[in-house]
Amino acid sequence: MNQPTARQAKQFNGIITLTSHAKERLRQRIGIEDIDAGIAWVRTNIERSKRKQNRGHQTHYFTDAYVIVMDGDKVVTVKPSFEANEHSKRLESLIEKEARKFLRLKKAELKKISIAVLETQINFLKAKNPNTIRSITEKLTKLTDEKANLETDIVAMKRAAEGFGVEV
Repeated sequence: MNQPTARQAKQFNGIITLTSHAKERLRQRIGIEDIDAGIAWVRTNIERSKRKQNRGHQTHYFTDAYVIVMDGDKVVTVKPSFEANEHSKRLESLIEKEARKFLRLKKAELKKISIAVLETQINFLKAKNPNTIRSITEKLTKLTDEKANLETDIVAMKRAAEGFGVEV
């Protein structure tokens, strides 16, 4: 999890602005109507945030109860935290379980493919017949592509799980 450092928290010692949408959400969800109080609440919660996640040009700060979405020094919105919802916690554990299962299977496949690639490379080095070399080269290309696809799947699953706040 990404903890905001003191330096990151200090970057907001400048001017934080609230969009009209953020002002409305602070009023609806937190009960804060005063702009200065809203900015102070945002500063405090950014400093207390459990983790920080960059999504494109936006930064999401996760607290126990809320997610503060910033675009530079501008507060875009404040929304209830996925982590605060009991159903969400249940889903998070299911996501973690399925992601771990997927990764376990893909890593086992990757290990088998890696061994097959090495064995094929050894056969290639031993081969003398041009037809055999061509055949082994085609097989090696196919295995290498399959290995690359598995590695891509593993990275994609890890990133997808991170999007739900799950570390695998």
